[in-house]
Amino acid sequence: MAEKILYFDCASGISGDMTLGALLDLGVDEQQFLRELDKLHLEGYHIIIEETEKNGIRAKHVKVCVDGVPEDCGEVHLHVHGHEHSHEEEHVHDHEYSHEEGHVHDHEYSHEEEHVHGHEHSHDHEHAHSHDHVHAHPHRNFADIRGMIMQSELNRNVRELALRIFGRVAAAEAKVHGKSIEEVHFHEVGAVDSIVDIVGCAILIDMLKADAIYASVLHEGHGYVKCQHGLLSVPVPATSEILAAAGAPLEQLDIEGELVTPTGAAIITELADAFGTMPKMQIAGIGWGAGTRNLPVPNVLRVYQGAADESTAYEQDKILVLEANLDDCTGEMLGAAMEVLLAAGALDVFYTPVYMKKNRPAYRLTVLSKPQDGARMERLMFQHTTTIGIRRRTEERSILKREQVRVHTPCGEIEAKKVYLGEEERIYPEYESAVKLAAKNGKSLWEIYRSYERS
Repeated sequence: MAEKILYFDCASGISGDMTLGALLDLGVDEQQFLRELDKLHLEGYHIIIEETEKNGIRAKHVKVCVDGVPEDCGEVHLHVHGHEHSHEEEHVHDHEYSHEEGHVHDHEYSHEEEHVHGHEHSHDHEHAHSHDHVHAHPHRNFADIRGMIMQSELNRNVRELALRIFGRVAAAEAKVHGKSIEEVHFHEVGAVDSIVDIVGCAILIDMLKADAIYASVLHEGHGYVKCQHGLLSVPVPATSEILAAAGAPLEQLDIEGELVTPTGAAIITELADAFGTMPKMQIAGIGWGAGTRNLPVPNVLRVYQGAADESTAYEQDKILVLEANLDDCTGEMLGAAMEVLLAAGALDVFYTPVYMKKNRPAYRLTVLSKPQDGARMERLMFQHTTTIGIRRRTEERSILKREQVRVHTPCGEIEAKKVYLGEEERIYPEYESAVKLAAKNGKSLWEIYRSYERS
């Protein structure tokens, strides 16, 4: 069966509401989605799902409205830590930072929350979903949000994905403010918006059942966004930290304002197996999710849904190749460097004998990694070897689909890799597991392999 693929085209950035809109626009049953979201038992909000248009392109927009906050955001007045903020006057929403007491408010600046002056709001195809009660908006920390998600009736896959995404946001906020993750507090208005965006995204991804998810290079704007304590440059600190932690590629465009929000950054860095051009796939559908602002370019997130080309029995992706020639590095240093790089997530590390200038015998260190891990691998190469320069290039590769399995042998269980070549299956014992089993049974590695073959 062909691999099911989702590809996120982030030409105009990505945010939580854009993601929800694009995934729903792929044809997901909206009523089923809302029923699943009800399992979270989060009150005090309602959702509006509507059709809109951005630069002539039809798209789906999802708006999360917190009860007690009027939908006409141009007239909203929020009370945050006792400070009143008028959106009409300041053009900002509930993304205020308070550096006192370590409180961090959700700051989805551009797409989800900048609904002021000229925002599109078509009710022709409006779909509202309400959760009443809760008009007071206390603070919630990450532990509160984690408890809410874990205690819900959402299935395990949805809960775990949502927590991983939220964990990225919390970790970034903690680093920005010099606090522990548990000390990070989200103001209720912002927390509700982010909870719905993140959990909703996890629900939709689970409903779409993709085998692989890829994304383009992330496009960001420039300039500043206004917050309670002044201006923050774009990308805002939390977004920067999320992307840096994941090694995600970012390119700034000549567009004023924020295009990648912290929630959007956390979602795509958790979902994407790799960033780059679209893999070879047969397109079955395209979802268009709208942001709120009107930009010089269409403010939409485009998500392709399709399947890998069935004409091949293998997958295709891109890897980064890093190389350095070393003529003044000892064998011990080279061995230690290999162990460090592999432990850090390198796909492969190997040495090739070469001759350098003045006929010096030397070694070429080659490291294969995922493109988003390139900067981290380069730092380790500089740190653990004597190189003063690293060559890098991106290459395409074809790989067979594989999975980890455990195989029973007369000597005990052994870990193995099951590889698929069309209808054919191959199983290869894992070396480290075979060595441990040999030591446990007092046998040679050769005997363990023979035992495996007989099983």
